[in-house]
Amino acid sequence: MGMIKIYSSKSKPAKKKPGWQKQEAEYQAWLKSVQSMGSGIRTSGLAPKKRIEVVVSAPVVDETRGYRGSSLQTPGGAATKPVHRPEIMYKDDPEMLERELRARERRFTTAPAYNKGGNVLITDEMMKDITAGKTRRR
Repeated sequence: MGMIKIYSSKSKPAKKKPGWQKQEAEYQAWLKSVQSMGSGIRTSGLAPKKRIEVVVSAPVVDETRGYRGSSLQTPGGAATKPVHRPEIMYKDDPEMLERELRARERRFTTAPAYNKGGNVLITDEMMKDITAGKTRRR
């Protein structure tokens, strides 16, 4: 059995519609006119006559303005969150210092309310039930 040829040796010329030469001439004329147009940007006016040196300096901090909790006012200069220490906060008011220290002595029992939830206050009765296994895990 012989070999079957699928493709002919000569490629067929592309069929062109009547008037294609006129269309091609119009397109080439348009392309030439577009390419000859300038972008409107002049490069000669953009080049500076003298070189401008860029000066990089540290930020200017106005000491008269107070920013609560900013890293500019904390000792050490690295922290961004203020530390709430009652000895520092109430150094001028001994009564408030005493009240604050008493309030910090109290401890409350907390446990997660649900899976991936925040802690909630657990009463003594609830704690007894939880430790005895009478309730579902919260």
